[in-house]
Amino acid sequence: MKKLIVLSAIATLTSGAALASDISVNGSVQSVCEVTNVDSSSVAFPSLVAGSTSDFDFSMKCNDYDGATVKLTSSEGHMQTVDGLDATGVGYTALLDAAPYNFTLSATTGSDDLSESQSKPGSAAFASGITGNILLTVVDTPIFSGNYTDQLSLTVTAN
Repeated sequence: MKKLIVLSAIATLTSGAALASDISVNGSVQSVCEVTNVDSSSVAFPSLVAGSTSDFDFSMKCNDYDGATVKLTSSEGHMQTVDGLDATGVGYTALLDAAPYNFTLSATTGSDDLSESQSKPGSAAFASGITGNILLTVVDTPIFSGNYTDQLSLTVTAN
């Protein structure tokens, strides 16, 4: 009888018992939002008079599903003279064209950290990378001789 009870217990433990375990499978992709391949670190107008233009190309990408905000910022709010009073400057516009982004910064006021931005939803094209152009146009002819300068920043930030 003892053998029968032991064999019954072994048969009960090994038959029909299915053991399961959950296994988590996951991974991650780092967020990358960047501006690259800027044609030049400096843009000079051949002649600093109203209507003069200069442009440069760039690339940018952002792989955030929610999209990104692209922003142009003028540190001085115009091209400020380096030879005279801080308030003396030359206004310009910066037209950014990088489909689907298209907007203009008017750097004509002399207000520090003047910016313009645009937000768009994410896309496979933008995650892979798009190219663009910024067209700069002088809107004022300076009254005084001298050197005029500004720092224009282009940033892309995930939404």
